[in-house]
Amino acid sequence: MTTFSELPFNSRPDLTPYLLHMTKNTKSIGGQSAFKNLINILKSGKIIGSGNRGFIKGPNKATCFMDVPFSSLKYVLTPENSDPEKPRYEPYGIVLTKATSYKKGCRPVLYLSDDEKRSLKIPDDELWRVVRFEVKNEHWISWVHEREWRSKGDLKLPSEILAVLVKTTKEASKLHRIMQNYPNKFKSKPRSIIPLNLICQGLIS
Repeated sequence: MTTFSELPFNSRPDLTPYLLHMTKNTKSIGGQSAFKNLINILKSGKIIGSGNRGFIKGPNKATCFMDVPFSSLKYVLTPENSDPEKPRYEPYGIVLTKATSYKKGCRPVLYLSDDEKRSLKIPDDELWRVVRFEVKNEHWISWVHEREWRSKGDLKLPSEILAVLVKTTKEASKLHRIMQNYPNKFKSKPRSIIPLNLICQGLIS
């Protein structure tokens, strides 16, 4: 048997012991900025699962994470992916260890073609686990680069989490002040606030 600390997450630059849930603005549906959505997650102490709008198959919602090292996030948070008018994700998020996430029900998704999904007879109740991976002639439908993990439904956060991600050092200071001034409003508090423009040595613009 191998313990979590003995796995190679800390000895290879392409691996990480963490999972990242990235937030985005929801202004197109009357919501708020990615920064405010991050604050709301910490106040509520849970991440609300996505449904069909978030490309989750089947009747169940799911909470989504990326298995991506911090140093590689700048190549994920590209102008195309972080376009504020139609973002996939923005540089704000929750950091959990894989050990904690596993206990919360998170698992790597199943990348399957539609034919494979049918042949394996995946029950409708388990379709939240499935992400389409299809290759026909020269045409690919592939999201394997996201190295996604999911948890069924909403995910309740611990009262203390490892870290949160924000875009700038200024926002890191702002979030720290908010939590200091209103400590009782936060059901989940991070041990650290990490500014991505610093840790990624700048974001691609």
